[in-house]
Amino acid sequence: MSHRLRSIEHVFVLDSSSVALAKISEGLDELLTAGVESCNSRSAVAVIEAVESAGRRLAAVQAELVRVVDSRAQFAADGHGSAKVMVRHVAKLSGGEAASRAKTAKMLTDLDAVAACFRAGDLGVDQVRLLARVHANPRVRHHMDEAQRWFIKIANRLIFPDFEAAVRQWERLVDTDGPEPRSFLNRSATLMEDGIDLSWDLRGSYGSMQGASMDEILEHYISAETLADWDKARAEHGDDATAAHLPRTAAQRRADALWQIFQDAATNPNSAVPVGFVHNIVWNSDGYEEMLRRSAGAEPRPLDHEAFRCSTINGTPIDPREAAADSLIHQIRRVVTNAAGVVIDQGRARTFTGSARLAVLVADTRCTWPGCWAPASHCQIDHTRSHSSGGSTNPHNGSPKCGRHNRFKETGYTVWRDPAGLWHTIRPDGTEIE
Repeated sequence: MSHRLRSIEHVFVLDSSSVALAKISEGLDELLTAGVESCNSRSAVAVIEAVESAGRRLAAVQAELVRVVDSRAQFAADGHGSAKVMVRHVAKLSGGEAASRAKTAKMLTDLDAVAACFRAGDLGVDQVRLLARVHANPRVRHHMDEAQRWFIKIANRLIFPDFEAAVRQWERLVDTDGPEPRSFLNRSATLMEDGIDLSWDLRGSYGSMQGASMDEILEHYISAETLADWDKARAEHGDDATAAHLPRTAAQRRADALWQIFQDAATNPNSAVPVGFVHNIVWNSDGYEEMLRRSAGAEPRPLDHEAFRCSTINGTPIDPREAAADSLIHQIRRVVTNAAGVVIDQGRARTFTGSARLAVLVADTRCTWPGCWAPASHCQIDHTRSHSSGGSTNPHNGSPKCGRHNRFKETGYTVWRDPAGLWHTIRPDGTEIE
């Protein structure tokens, strides 16, 4: 039996759920010890089907667990905002996986036949999650009950791409009003970072009037970037300058024009960006010095991947090559930390502002309450030991907390940081939140 399941039995009264989980764990131990084998293609098919069926049934249990935690509000005691947040934290899930389980739980509550097939292992995880996404459409949700037998039939008959096409067509036909057009009412914009090369993609959808106005503004900025390129080309080549001599491509000028719009917005006195805004890049010293060595032509030396940091205050990674080059032409602020990543003492002020606030944000990129993903830049700075109790306003006694958890902490919880820099949150009964 796994250590995790033994701990479940130790903390909670032994019930039918824990007994069943223990049996599952023992069975998996036996299977993994014996190995998953097949003697020919036919037996391979049988093994694939059996393993897939077991995985589907476990996925059904995972969704059911979200429903149970939500229906009993078991997430609230430790300050989690929802069952989805609690499961995401405890199971170390991605945001997308946690959201998918929550949507699946809601859909299975409404569609009993789909739920029965899923629990029996007769319906695929991908098929069920597609139905959960369709169920999230409030305009078709109430029609799904009468169609669920059809969903099950085609799920067992069609390969997934064809199943998805059929379900999406059903959704379009049932949704007589159709999806909202890309208009002013459902406008959106996102900046997404690529996790591999750290570049960014900008995507947006706007209504007719907004889009036309933005396009006209952008064209003015593009014209300014183009004139700047021609000035450089003529300075080097005189009257013989041609478009081939321009230092940037048209695509690069468009990108730089939009970047300039952002810069001008940040410096506008009526901007929502705070006066004196500084874009902070947080480095570890060894990493920074190594990138400077490389930029000077030195042979690369290995970097400590555990200690390396080159990111924004919120932990968004920055390309270290670009950041190192940028530091050579712009001012930088040097911040010294100890081995646990805590910044030097900042004094005895009552509130964390200015450099004292920055010093706390350097050490932690998110709200330090277990399971909360609120970015540090959106957080308040909490006194670990309250100011009224003699707690000092320095980084050793501060941590970022979102407004909700900063208030929740005052309901009997205690928080402390160990010598390694890890935070511990203790419940009023003395036990620690995982």
